[in-house]
Amino acid sequence: MVESFVCVGPGAVTSVADFGMITARLATGAAITGAADVTALVNARVTHVLDCRAEFDDAQLLAGAGLTYLWDPTADDGLPKPDTWWSTGLTFATGAYSRLGTCVYAHCAAGINRGPSMAYGVLRACMGFPPDAARQLVLAGRPQAGLAYAADFDRFWAGRTGSAGRLIPMP
Repeated sequence: MVESFVCVGPGAVTSVADFGMITARLATGAAITGAADVTALVNARVTHVLDCRAEFDDAQLLAGAGLTYLWDPTADDGLPKPDTWWSTGLTFATGAYSRLGTCVYAHCAAGINRGPSMAYGVLRACMGFPPDAARQLVLAGRPQAGLAYAADFDRFWAGRTGSAGRLIPMP
């Protein structure tokens, strides 16, 4: 049985909002459905919300909460995700991580594919984790994650880093 408590560290679970902490600065999970979810995110010290779902824009739910928000919508259709989707989300996360004390919440509707796949990309691009470690971290914090788009990220990232593994700046 899951107790009702606020996520505060990697692997923590909450029954107030459906999300898990991947690192102290990255969380992933499902849709934000109301004020209780917003409060749980704020209490977990989330400062930035990266909404990956096309079905709904969280802007009104988050209004007045003091969170920085980006709607980076894409369908959960099993098709390869465009480079622009990855670069938009990563630019947002990079901006968040340029300041100390920030935490990004990458989410989608069910917290299975789009949000966790974006979290995987953030771990790889912003935090420097190799693929296997990034996958393990996402699954430790969000065991039900499917990561259907992680291979799309790997393709995108390989095109950005070149053969030496060094970052080629995004436009």
